[in-house]
Amino acid sequence: MEFAQGTIFRSKLLNNNLCLIGFGILAFITLMGVLAPVIAKNPYKTNIAERLEPPNLKHPFGTDQLGRDVYSRVVWGVRTTLLVALTISLMSMSIGCFLGAIAGYFGGIVDDIIGRVIDVFLAIPELVFNIALVGVFCLAYGESIWNVILAVVITNWVSYARIMRGIVLSLKEREFVLCEKALGAGDLYILIRHVMPNAIGPMIVLATLNMGNVIMTIASLGFLGLGIQPPTPEWGQMINAGKNYITTAPWLTFFPGLFIAVSILGFNLLGEGLQEVMDRERIVET
Repeated sequence: MEFAQGTIFRSKLLNNNLCLIGFGILAFITLMGVLAPVIAKNPYKTNIAERLEPPNLKHPFGTDQLGRDVYSRVVWGVRTTLLVALTISLMSMSIGCFLGAIAGYFGGIVDDIIGRVIDVFLAIPELVFNIALVGVFCLAYGESIWNVILAVVITNWVSYARIMRGIVLSLKEREFVLCEKALGAGDLYILIRHVMPNAIGPMIVLATLNMGNVIMTIASLGFLGLGIQPPTPEWGQMINAGKNYITTAPWLTFFPGLFIAVSILGFNLLGEGLQEVMDRERIVET
């Protein structure tokens, strides 16, 4: 029965245009990152004699102020951005789902404490908080890619916790949970075995939609000079380096910005497609 339901669900995904387009975009960009050593040059190699060359056959995206190939840096930047964004999303979802599930299922003072913490985080502008956290981490531990990851995770788990709490609040009153309680099952067993598996679908949709926000945050921190530090290729940092040449060498900002926009579009389309399919599943079940 579960196999048949899984087959039907996959069929609906394959028939959803938003999913297909979003997945196609992300598959193409991811493949570029995986094949970076094959399809791109050394992103760190400088050649002052070729600095600020416009796009040409040798350098499809032109060169930067140090004579580095912009195409190679953009392609290698796929690895940097997607790996960091995926790490942040997985850590944020794990923390947020855990705290949200506990708050929604047990309620009481636990729910009050976690709820107030969520309210505090939601009241602070996310980017401003990220900038402050990265600054503190840099002063305390020096420059590291983990400063960016931890700073974004600290502010990003809140959305997962809030949604998970609401889902668990509705699930814990369902018949299958009440039956398990009547049979003597423990709260932790019910939460892990029955409640959280039924809440994971919406969390995956949220994580997919949130990936675009994470990529934008990483790029914003990079643009402000607080993100992943040079010479590591990262799109936001590349835009920051090219802003002084915006009128004379617009390709320095155009191509990294294009990849940021296309990546966010891919995740948003995939997330909206998944949401459509899951909403139809709920309507059918109802």
